[in-house]
Amino acid sequence: MSLNLYGWLVAFTAGMGGFLFGYEVGIINQVFQMNPFKTFFGLQTYDAATDTYTDTSDNADITGWITFTFLIGAAAGACIVSYPSNAVGRKMTIMLGGFLFMIGVTMETIAGNIATLYAGRIIAGLGVGFMSATVPVYISETAETTVRGRLIAIYQFMITIGIFIATCVNSLIIVYYTDSQGDSEWRLAFGLQFIPCTLMMVALIFLPFSPRWLIYMGRSAEGLSVIAKLRSRPEESEAVQNEFKEIVRSVDEEREIGEGTWKQLFLSKEVRYRNFLGITLQFFQQWTGINVILYFGSDLYAKLGFSRTMSVIGFPLINSAVNMVSTLPGMWLVERQGRKWLMVVGGAGMAVSLILVTVFGQIGSDRGTLASLGVGAIFFIELFTFFFAATWGPVPWVYQSEIFPLRHRAKGTSTATVSNWVWNAVVSKVAPLILAKINYYTYIIFGGFCVAMAIFTAIATPETKGLTLEQIEEVFNGEGRKKSEMGEIVQATDIRA
Repeated sequence: MSLNLYGWLVAFTAGMGGFLFGYEVGIINQVFQMNPFKTFFGLQTYDAATDTYTDTSDNADITGWITFTFLIGAAAGACIVSYPSNAVGRKMTIMLGGFLFMIGVTMETIAGNIATLYAGRIIAGLGVGFMSATVPVYISETAETTVRGRLIAIYQFMITIGIFIATCVNSLIIVYYTDSQGDSEWRLAFGLQFIPCTLMMVALIFLPFSPRWLIYMGRSAEGLSVIAKLRSRPEESEAVQNEFKEIVRSVDEEREIGEGTWKQLFLSKEVRYRNFLGITLQFFQQWTGINVILYFGSDLYAKLGFSRTMSVIGFPLINSAVNMVSTLPGMWLVERQGRKWLMVVGGAGMAVSLILVTVFGQIGSDRGTLASLGVGAIFFIELFTFFFAATWGPVPWVYQSEIFPLRHRAKGTSTATVSNWVWNAVVSKVAPLILAKINYYTYIIFGGFCVAMAIFTAIATPETKGLTLEQIEEVFNGEGRKKSEMGEIVQATDIRA
């Protein structure tokens, strides 16, 4: 039974929440290179007589806080999103996230002082936090088993599209406003986020509610209708009826137990290991170091000896394009090779790439030949980006959306997503300090984490490829076992303790 065009459209529309996050990431890296922005908010001073800019002593601190406030807002949003997600549904929660994002963007665009900018960043982050924890869940609950991994991976794909388009648009803005001293440049960069957000909000009106949420809320007839529409089959067809009955059975069992609590998430044998997996995989995703390149890539390229044009426009465009295109093979492999295989291979590939970035960067720095050896470092940065985008970019989002039972799903994905945002904030705050101390050897640290994550996933994660959400529940509850793609037998009774 194949998912029809409508089902893919549902996934792509919901995935616009990822696009907004990606667009924000793509903006901030280049906005940090806009002289009028840096002058307006006190990151540097401008001397009109000599036409020169000088960084202020507060530059690093303000830059860090501009990034940090957005991430903390996102972490807070992911932390509280389970309440509206369960109460009003996944669809309405995504819309609420979009509304908060628009408020934040408004404040960023009109900011007249740093406090308003910080506040706007927090509120925009809050909206993204809502969407990042809810979109994968919504897609997982509307997708068919055979393509569920690919459709959830659309969320990550949309993030990379957002980064790429934002990089392209902001490159044009930078070129157009060359040598401009006005603040229109960075205000336009922030304000353009209204366009995709508005399109998403309008499109969401026409999407269905999650059939699993509808059935859980006692609206079974609506849930059956949604399943039939998503599968492009009549309600009375055997396939639709079987899927409907399986969801109803699972929901009835969960109703008897009652709604999941935060205490159970951390202490109950039923879900504590799953919660540990979700939190740990998102922790590892951030310690790959990907966001050091996405947030501060232009500074890295400049240190490698390249021109301002290549550092601010050329290489960010190349990196965002590699990031976007490389997500596509991951969307195919996640159902063919499985989640576990991708995470093991991806961790190993990123580790090797980061070690070689260190080698080329540090040797070039020691010998004073950065311009020549910098090309090698750039190659391995892009190879690292390829491995990340095809594996650890999408897979943690896929995995965390599959492993929790329905009554714990909103809270479980919430804690995993909070882990993502908290460690994102920590890495973005700590990495510049480490880079200032040990320069290119910083990437050895990230490479070490990549080795650790490959080993961890090889040992600790049961494969979920090809299983319905209800069958995954049986695996973790000890009622079934599954031979993983790595050739191991994973028994749920072994991983619950």
